[in-house]
Amino acid sequence: MKKIYIDAGHGGSDAGAVNGNRYEKTDTLNLAALIEYELEKQDVNVKLSRTSDISKGLSARISEANNWGADYFLSIHRNSFNGSASGHEAWVINTATTKTQQQAATILNAVVGVDNLANRGVKLGAPSYTNFAVNRDTKMPSCLLEVGFISNTKDNDSFDKNIGNYANAIARALCKILDVTWKEPILGDIDGDGKITAK
Repeated sequence: MKKIYIDAGHGGSDAGAVNGNRYEKTDTLNLAALIEYELEKQDVNVKLSRTSDISKGLSARISEANNWGADYFLSIHRNSFNGSASGHEAWVINTATTKTQQQAATILNAVVGVDNLANRGVKLGAPSYTNFAVNRDTKMPSCLLEVGFISNTKDNDSFDKNIGNYANAIARALCKILDVTWKEPILGDIDGDGKITAK
């Protein structure tokens, strides 16, 4: 069974990007939890870096994923620049193979397909230094996904409206890149065991 590690970026004393009373750490946790919910219905094992608003260092997240033997590491974030920058983007290590870049593109394209905000592409390295630690130090293919700009009102409106659709699209993309056949839910199967649940 495939193992997927979902990293909800930031947390605790590290709020991440902030826009008024909106915190990146909250948005990433909410989205990560919904991705886990979607993936739990599939033939995969899922582990979240955090399930609440706690402080957790990057090394702890990376070590946990490496020791667990994850098949893929996805770190969820939200971008910030100014009020006009908009759209989704993904980052991979600057030495990423074509396959790793294609995997990240599959996830990114799935998100863009939800709301048609700008596709800012799969990028190598990090904005102002060599590589993000979550891409550099993980032993499995990894991607840091920026789901819209927290500094952009339109992106925030889309995030709030589409968070469930983002989660479903990302979960489907993860299954696709790991060759896990997506199982459509059965109407009335509340507990996800493949059978209609009795009233």
